[in-house]
Amino acid sequence: MKDRLLTRLRGLVAPRPITSPARRVFVVGAYLPNGGTYMAYHLGRILHVDFGLEVAAVVLGDERLENGIFDYDVNFPAISIADMEQQIVDEDVLVANPSFSNYFFGPRLPGRKLMYIQDFKTFALLDRYFNHYVCVSSFVARFIKTTYGLRAPVIPAFIELGRLPTAPAWRDRPAGSILVHLKGDSAFRSIAPAKLREAVARRVPGVDLDHILDQPALPQADFLARLGACRYLVSLSPAEGFGLVPLEAMALGTTVIGFDGFGGREYMRPGKNCLVTSYPDIEGVAEGLVAALIMPAFAERLAEAGRLTALQFGYQRFRAAWHSQFHRFLETGRVACPT
Repeated sequence: MKDRLLTRLRGLVAPRPITSPARRVFVVGAYLPNGGTYMAYHLGRILHVDFGLEVAAVVLGDERLENGIFDYDVNFPAISIADMEQQIVDEDVLVANPSFSNYFFGPRLPGRKLMYIQDFKTFALLDRYFNHYVCVSSFVARFIKTTYGLRAPVIPAFIELGRLPTAPAWRDRPAGSILVHLKGDSAFRSIAPAKLREAVARRVPGVDLDHILDQPALPQADFLARLGACRYLVSLSPAEGFGLVPLEAMALGTTVIGFDGFGGREYMRPGKNCLVTSYPDIEGVAEGLVAALIMPAFAERLAEAGRLTALQFGYQRFRAAWHSQFHRFLETGRVACPT
């Protein structure tokens, strides 16, 4: 009796597999100007270009294809959330990031629903009524497993290696040139640079930490050019699901120092391809920066190792990994979870 009741309850709350062919794909927030939604756009692009499906970008406000940040080579028609909710049917696919969990599309809407979990702090409660989940890093996968008892495969984000600007050789860049990249809430962004200056000044005076990128709305090409013009990137992003900016800096031959963001452990190897520590160890960040400044040959070796690491995170690897997920998902609405 108890087993039959549990079976019935699972049937009420669990997403049901769908066996009919997929018809249309809706990508939530595809044109929002941030790295996570840019990854979601590319899931739609793969489904359109490689699987021949019709794709629509679900817009939350006035975002549009020309957002001044990213270049989109495939133009998906825009549709409002309200219209998407009216149009979606069982044969359709919904792709959403976890930051849209507050809409609870999972239990409310028909269709196959897939979530690419690219962070662990952009949602208060994960929508657990999707058919399938994929995580951006092993750290995020462990967080999701610990918190929700959900086992999900890992597909790291990609960087556009073919679109990187030509950067000067590391030794040809200005000695001591440092770019500080800040993320986090406004209080943290005001405190962290001051704490780092204090910590560095106690060790070496006169270090220039005034060149700061504080979540600027720069076109991606301009942003990457700045990353590739300096010798050192100090990443003061305390928590990330993955961390695209340090990886892009590595690809451009820049020595990465700072916080690993937790999710950055997917590719960061302290002492081998970077000098990072974990939030809140600002003293450790200062130690790493000073060590890199006083040992430029060592810093240059780290930069080259980082560049080689970044080559492993190109688009083709991302695309191939998603192909294996999509093939079964489009047939059944589910993909077997790892053990």
